[in-house]
Amino acid sequence: MELSTTTTTTIDGDRIQEYAKKLRQGNFLETLALNVAMGIHAEITKRDETLEGFSPKCVDELEKFLKEQIVDDAFYLTKAEEILNHLTLWLQAGRTEENLWKNVALDSALIFLEPLDLSNRTLDELTAMLGLASKTVPATEPQLFISTTITQILTSAPPRTACKSLLRIWDWQEDAHKNVFFRDNYSTGFIKLALKDKDPVTKEYFYFTGKAAWGIIEEFGSLGKDTAKLHCLLSAYVFQQAVPWRTEIKLAGTGKNGGTNLIDLMGWGERKDMTPSQKLLRIEQCLKLLRRLDATIKWNIGKLGCDMNSLIWDVAVERYGQRNIFTDEIDEPTEIVAFIRAGRWAEFFFNKPGKNARPPVALYEFGWISKSTLKMNPYHDELAFLIAINITTESAIHTNGKYTVKTVLEMAMPKNEIELTRSVKYKAQDLKQRWDKALMQLAELDWQIIYDSETYPEWLRPGSTTGKPKDCRKRIIDLLLEAGVTIKPPGKIPALIAAKKSASLPRKRKSASAAPLEWEPIQKACEAKGWTKQTAIGEKLGISQQLVSQLQRGKPISPKTAAHLRKILPQVLPELSI
Repeated sequence: MELSTTTTTTIDGDRIQEYAKKLRQGNFLETLALNVAMGIHAEITKRDETLEGFSPKCVDELEKFLKEQIVDDAFYLTKAEEILNHLTLWLQAGRTEENLWKNVALDSALIFLEPLDLSNRTLDELTAMLGLASKTVPATEPQLFISTTITQILTSAPPRTACKSLLRIWDWQEDAHKNVFFRDNYSTGFIKLALKDKDPVTKEYFYFTGKAAWGIIEEFGSLGKDTAKLHCLLSAYVFQQAVPWRTEIKLAGTGKNGGTNLIDLMGWGERKDMTPSQKLLRIEQCLKLLRRLDATIKWNIGKLGCDMNSLIWDVAVERYGQRNIFTDEIDEPTEIVAFIRAGRWAEFFFNKPGKNARPPVALYEFGWISKSTLKMNPYHDELAFLIAINITTESAIHTNGKYTVKTVLEMAMPKNEIELTRSVKYKAQDLKQRWDKALMQLAELDWQIIYDSETYPEWLRPGSTTGKPKDCRKRIIDLLLEAGVTIKPPGKIPALIAAKKSASLPRKRKSASAAPLEWEPIQKACEAKGWTKQTAIGEKLGISQQLVSQLQRGKPISPKTAAHLRKILPQVLPELSI
């Protein structure tokens, strides 16, 4: 409704300023938002009269959008002058000042609505502007851990390396061509990760290099732990699919439709420092990071081989909620749904029919994760969380769970930081306290912690009140880093892994060949000689320090290494029966 024309008079600037303040503090913006909502709804009812009306919450959201759009005083000053120019005649005609506000708000709403081009919008777009439920949230996968405290996850090399890359940002490298990568070497091949994404316009993939790549890796610093946790959840859901490299699954953020509740699975259900929308947006950020991990894979094991390039995850995210009429974005979603499919790597590393074929053409590798691990706060219980996630992802291959403290710490922090504790006393004390706290936290969550009786004395263990013996010449930090400890996941997981490994071992025909060579008696014989350091053992046995470390961590002795040891052991360790 247009205002009647009047002769414009000069109005005192101070009066305009005062009236503009009155508009800003009053309900003018709310009235404007209501008129904008009514305009959008009028266009909706032209298409479908059966759709519901808009709610007061919708007006509140529109008012918030308008506040973000109207950031300076010019708007209110203009409206104040317009109202003051008409106010005297308006009141003389027996009408109220409130009605004048409504008329000006209506004219303003029409100005805001004009560039939105409502008549050319789809019904979905219009209803999203008002937060109406025209688009139905699709059915999603059921919630994990409903009747059990553990679940199976993919732990083969590609997802295991992906998890490492999110947590060990110090191991990312850059070559002379500014290609940024994370490389993980295995005895049977390697996984090399780079950062890749799809151009929204051309729909073609491109690699991030140089500063752009390092900018994404910086995000791993703030989001990497949450992203690693989410990565494990995706691995758990994808495990349940027969052909995960083809089958797309849907995961919801809140589970309001009765399906997946990622917020709860991430352990954020009770967090008060983030709104529900902020939790959903953080999950979306983590999913976008996972979407960018691209793997070059070269693998040979027996007669099986794999040489491919594959995204770790194929990810798309859709938001649900009220659309910002100015940006066309759903800025504060009430729900998100992630559409997930495993990359092509799963066809080789998680293909049960391919493994059971004769001859086999693929692998089928997996492990287990506990609900308590996923519920851990990776920022409050950082070291415990990092130990738990890393050991979970490698427990299916490192079945005995035996490590040195230094080896475990190297999963959670750069090597140079660990070595610095040998020369800086306060850093050594801090690391010892953090390590002890982490082990006690894991023990409270039912993780199995067993201390090596020879290298990890009682007085060095967490919670001990006994001081260092006077006759002990080594420093505490040196003793700690070299100490042996067995760490295994909680509950039935170690037994399940052991049973799986036993069932997967090939049956060999009886022969007169020598029995397999075990590392444990060799290690004990070396220690009896006083050879405790890996470098010393390697020199005596003619093998590398790296191989000694791998053997101490449970790697089986290969036939080639066994043949070498059988030749040298009678001279070096004649007392050892082989």
